[in-house]
Amino acid sequence: MNSIAVSLNPTQIIGLTTYVSAMVSCSFAWAKVGSAAHRKTLTAALAVVEAALVLDMSFNGRWKLHALLDREAIAWGVYSGRSEPQIAALCLLVATAGAGIGFTVRRLQERPGASLAVCGAILSLSCWCVEVVSLHIVDAVLYHAVNGIMLVTLLWISCSLMTAGGILWDAFSIRFQQI
Repeated sequence: MNSIAVSLNPTQIIGLTTYVSAMVSCSFAWAKVGSAAHRKTLTAALAVVEAALVLDMSFNGRWKLHALLDREAIAWGVYSGRSEPQIAALCLLVATAGAGIGFTVRRLQERPGASLAVCGAILSLSCWCVEVVSLHIVDAVLYHAVNGIMLVTLLWISCSLMTAGGILWDAFSIRFQQI
């Protein structure tokens, strides 16, 4: 039996560490917010998103999905013409993420920590989608390695820090609002 740690590269280890940290922060915030139902729901939802990203990072789910899409494109004979649909998908993704972030900032304007956390999760999921779409020019940037670590890790770290820091900020702000 192979250990998962043996099969992970440094980039995956960084990804796992960042997503586990964000998941733990969301779980801690869930325990901290007490009986505030709307806060509990948000912290639980974010913990589930981060847990899904941990599982994806552990088992390379996004790459398995990408490989499936590639096989289907080859089977349909459209593999060589896939760049236009990929660009369209990325444009739709950017528009959807932008709309989601705009909605979040307006909806949670009284809770900047929660807003930051949700925006971090939206960006994490967007990054996941970008990796599934896997447009060659974008991949060239994301997977450029510096000292054995791919640049995509900076996105994972940033998004996870936004989620973890934001949800903890929101959870601890309850105490100060009650004083």
